Amino acid sequence: MSGWRKCDSCRKVRPGAEFVGTATTCQVCLTVPRAVRKKAAPVKRTQAAPRRQPDPPAAAAPGPRRPLLGSVGSGDLEVRERRARRTAQAALAEAHPEEFELLLRDARQAEGLRPSSAAPPLPPASA
Repeated sequence: MSGWRKCDSCRKVRPGAEFVGTATTCQVCLTVPRAVRKKAAPVKRTQAAPRRQPDPPAAAAPGPRRPLLGSVGSGDLEVRERRARRTAQAALAEAHPEEFELLLRDARQAEGLRPSSAAPPLPPASA
């Protein structure tokens, strides 16, 4: 028989002198009290009740939509100038060329632009 044996309890290889006869458990395991291992506490999971969301306020009825191209300040300066020119030219299709400067000035004002330097001064308002 060999001089070393493996304990079935602690799984250590010990000299044969630490075993009694043909026992498979060593003397150390038989005499020393084993440390009591605590069981792990079960995990407690709680699920919070879903919170009720407050009702959103009633939306006001949508009014008539305005065209996006007519909104003042949308786009950069060059785009707004071209848009004002197009608007004035479309109105001139039925008007006389002499009125172009007046229509262009009005379209530029609607776009929030300063009047062009070539435009004549505004005539006084007559009632």
